[in-house]
Amino acid sequence: MRYERIDTDQPGIIAYGVTPQELFEHAGWGMFDMMFDLRGVDPVRDVPVMAAGDTCEDLLIGWLTELLGLAHHHDLAFCYFTVDRLEEGGVQGSAGGVPAATLEMTGWNVQAIDRSGLAVVENPATWWARLLFKTG
Repeated sequence: MRYERIDTDQPGIIAYGVTPQELFEHAGWGMFDMMFDLRGVDPVRDVPVMAAGDTCEDLLIGWLTELLGLAHHHDLAFCYFTVDRLEEGGVQGSAGGVPAATLEMTGWNVQAIDRSGLAVVENPATWWARLLFKTG
């Protein structure tokens, strides 16, 4: 399971991953799947993604914030995510998407990540993160 929606007073997800890289990829998927139905969507354009941060939480917020900014700038709905490098100080990867105009917005219009709702947890066999979104 990549993610699950959580029932709170604002939209949110719990994303899962075997590695922190996979967690970041699944968090990106979950965030965009909250906005668009991504089932069966194949990317037609790739965009490099880079974000800086000192902690895992900072890096995750930076990654997701950069994804939102790039999606807006390029008018894309991202449906594929790859983290190539994740280390203290930075995360680097790519996101693939389709023109946003080709998909109907079926959910929340995510504008930002609510830092107050953030939790990133490492368990023996998996990572998970709780994310709440600010919408507009």
